[in-house]
Amino acid sequence: MEDADREMVPAARLLAVVALVLGPLFWCVGLLLRTLALSSAGFTTDELARHAAEPFAVREQLAAYAANPALTTAGFASFLIGSILLIPATWALARLAARRSPRLAVAGGALVILGLVARVYFAGVEQTAFQLACTDGVDTATATILGAYVDVSYGPWRIAVTSAFGQYLGMPLLVAALYRSGVVGGARVVILLWSATMWAGVLKTAGWGDVIAAAALAVALGAVAVQLSRGKLPSVRDRRLVSW
Repeated sequence: MEDADREMVPAARLLAVVALVLGPLFWCVGLLLRTLALSSAGFTTDELARHAAEPFAVREQLAAYAANPALTTAGFASFLIGSILLIPATWALARLAARRSPRLAVAGGALVILGLVARVYFAGVEQTAFQLACTDGVDTATATILGAYVDVSYGPWRIAVTSAFGQYLGMPLLVAALYRSGVVGGARVVILLWSATMWAGVLKTAGWGDVIAAAALAVALGAVAVQLSRGKLPSVRDRRLVSW
C-alpha cells in the first residue's frame, strides 16, 4: 500500500472513495438530464435557429426549463451535487499525486477546486434565473439576465469567473503529477484533460459530447477509487505506471 494511502485515516479514505465514485457519476447524470430536457423541449426550427444565433444560451436554457421544469431542475441539481463531490475527489487525487510531485499536485489541485467552487456560485445564479422564469415569464427573465449577464455571472470583483479558469490551468498540472506518481496512465490522462475542456459559466448548454466526456471521467475516477479502496495503487518506489 502506498505511503499516502497508509497515512490516510479510514474515514478520509472512505470519503475519497465515495467522492471519486459519486462525484463524476452525479456530474454525468446531471448533464444527461439537462441534455434530455433540452432535446425534448419541442423547439421549432425557427426557435432552434434563434437560439443558435444568440451569443449566450440563456434563452434556450430558460425555455427548456419552462418546457420541462422538473427534468431541468433535476439536471442542474445533479450537476451541482457532482460539482460539490468533485471537490473532495480532487483533494484525494492531489494527495495521491503528491507522493512524487507535491508542488504540481498542490498547485493543480487547488486551481481545480477553485474552478469547482465557481460552479457552485454559477448554480446559484441559475436557480435565480429559473425562479424569475416562473414568476415573470421566460421573455422577461431572459431580458433581465442578459441585461446584467456580466455582473451576475462573473460575480463581484470578477471573483467567480476568475476562479472558473482554475479548471483550465489546474487540470494539466494535476494530471502531470498523477502521471508521474503512477496513479493514471495514458488513457486516463486524456480523459482527465478532456474533462477540463468543459464550459464554465451561467446557463451554458449541454450536449451529448458533454455526457460522453462525463461518463469517461466517471469510469476513470471510478477505477482510481477501486484501487484506493483495495490499497493497490502502483508503487512509486518501483516507478511503474498503470497501463491506462
